[in-house]
Amino acid sequence: MTKKSKIISELDQIEVRAFDLASPEHRIGALQAIIDNVCKQFERSARQSFHHLLRHPVEFRFEQQDTLKLQDYLQQLKKPSLYREFMVNPHDLHGAVSIDGDLLFFMVDLFFGGSGNNKRRQNDMSDTELRLVELFFNQALEQFSNGWHSITNWQSTLTEKNTLRLGNPMQNNQLYQVCRFTLEVSGHQGWFDIALPFGGLDFLRDQQCKPADVEADPELQAKIQEKLCHIPMRLMTTLCERRLALGDVMDLKPGDVIPVELPGEVTVRAGKTSLFKARIAENNSSLVLQIQDVIKQ
Repeated sequence: MTKKSKIISELDQIEVRAFDLASPEHRIGALQAIIDNVCKQFERSARQSFHHLLRHPVEFRFEQQDTLKLQDYLQQLKKPSLYREFMVNPHDLHGAVSIDGDLLFFMVDLFFGGSGNNKRRQNDMSDTELRLVELFFNQALEQFSNGWHSITNWQSTLTEKNTLRLGNPMQNNQLYQVCRFTLEVSGHQGWFDIALPFGGLDFLRDQQCKPADVEADPELQAKIQEKLCHIPMRLMTTLCERRLALGDVMDLKPGDVIPVELPGEVTVRAGKTSLFKARIAENNSSLVLQIQDVIKQ
């Protein structure tokens, strides 16, 4: 037997590159699936929360995730816009939440009983309006935290002041996972972002490596039990055995009959594990096995 192997020429290796386990791009792919699920939960809960707050139809839609350096993210924020930083306990993680400035002014106007059609002022917001903006951000962060609770303990709070700066070279090269949403209020549409520092999410990799505590989670127990009950199993039993001399076996030819007797009881197995004692019976002209006893493991 000849073993064949393929020889890869140097030309074939042009598109081949080394797989670096430490590369952030592989870690990003693993985290995106987790963050996607969180964002989809946030999408549903934030829609209801802001509807109750503004008393107007609200639509939240999760659009996509982007991985950006901090300087790229801050520079591409469309004007006008407003952003605030927040911290997450107990993970000591600092992120940013930002919103379309025109949409924000529209929401503030609606909250105070306006039609939302007033022309946006160019001057700074009043203290009362800024407190309302803080209420909007806190409301969003609370719902975003709820999306994380099935995965980890996550409590978000706004920081007193923003510390992210474009002039800081140490910060500028940090990667951020930016969750982008479209927010529509009474037909007025704008954008809404939540940005998380990629380095601060390393705790998720450690959590993924930990085995689930099945005994402490009745819901997980039930799901596993349900899955196990649907696993197909092949049951086997030996109905008869007969010893013959080697010479008699060699003399057998088509049409010969080997007399056998069915035993009174047989053992039913799954693989090499004996499960039941059964007797051979007949039902509707078919042979069946009637369980007589369960073999304790």
